Amino acid sequence: MPNQKKIKESEFNYAVARIRAIEKGLLDKTKFDRMVEAKTPDEALKVLLEAGYGRTGTEVKSVFEYEKLLKDESKKLYELLNELAPGQEVINMFLLSNDYHNAKVILKAEFSGQTEGSIFIEPGSVPVEKLKLMIKDRNMKELPEIMQKAIEECIDTYNRTGDPQLIDLILDKAQYRHMLSISGSFCNKFINELVLSLVDLTNIKIFLRAKNLNKTWDFLQKILIPGGSIDIKVFFENLDAPLENFVQAIKYSRYGSLLENSIESINRTGSLSGFEKLSDNFITSFVKKARYVTFGIEPLIGYLMAKETEIKNARIIMVGKINNISNDIIRERLREAYV
Repeated sequence: MPNQKKIKESEFNYAVARIRAIEKGLLDKTKFDRMVEAKTPDEALKVLLEAGYGRTGTEVKSVFEYEKLLKDESKKLYELLNELAPGQEVINMFLLSNDYHNAKVILKAEFSGQTEGSIFIEPGSVPVEKLKLMIKDRNMKELPEIMQKAIEECIDTYNRTGDPQLIDLILDKAQYRHMLSISGSFCNKFINELVLSLVDLTNIKIFLRAKNLNKTWDFLQKILIPGGSIDIKVFFENLDAPLENFVQAIKYSRYGSLLENSIESINRTGSLSGFEKLSDNFITSFVKKARYVTFGIEPLIGYLMAKETEIKNARIIMVGKINNISNDIIRERLREAYV
């Protein structure tokens, strides 16, 4: 593509050296096994504390406040990456999901006349208080154009329909379009393929959910994300056909075996949790390539995705322990670790 920006590998020599040292502290299978096998939630939490969670002074008075540690760790992750690669649009691209989530919370609270509560996710590329003020004043000129237009579309759509559920559809689609726009502006195969995979897997999940709910083509057309590597017509052609037809249609794509391994669980339970786990593992397997890159931004992206998976696994285990879920089921839900 013309006018693509190149990322200078030499700019990241120091950053990569730091990341290589820091990623040695990532939780590995042994530590996750210790958490899963812990007799009590407190014992599982102790593994996180020993690994450095809460080291910045986050006080946890009981095991039920574990989420504080996880949120703090996520905040530290982006602070570190912005210190190592200040102003990097590619790093901030991964904060967009938080921005769009926060926009949903603000809009739904406004339309329902209720307060937002504490369900914001930080950090975002736009501070929550600033985002709240911009939406309240209907002055969003400082926001990226895709985000601004999507929020304006939500406001207009709600005023016309009174349906707050459409907010999710509009903003989810805009988030991935936004990510595609940023990744496509860079001449970097790793970043381009990573975002393309995230879009493709999201479209497959949208298709499977629409199929489960017997949704129409019209509905599917509104929510599928354009710009993925799977032709949109493949989804339309298979919406009313048996699921096996769709599996056959993408059998020779890079997602063929992933979907084949998910189909039994989907048919048996109607749940997409197995597919979601395999999708996360697919992305982890992809970003592991970054471990063999000596120079460039790839190791930073790899560490970012690895740490987010680690936090997700920690959450799965803590929720399981607190709710007395069996070790086997907890282990079944865990995502593949980066190390």
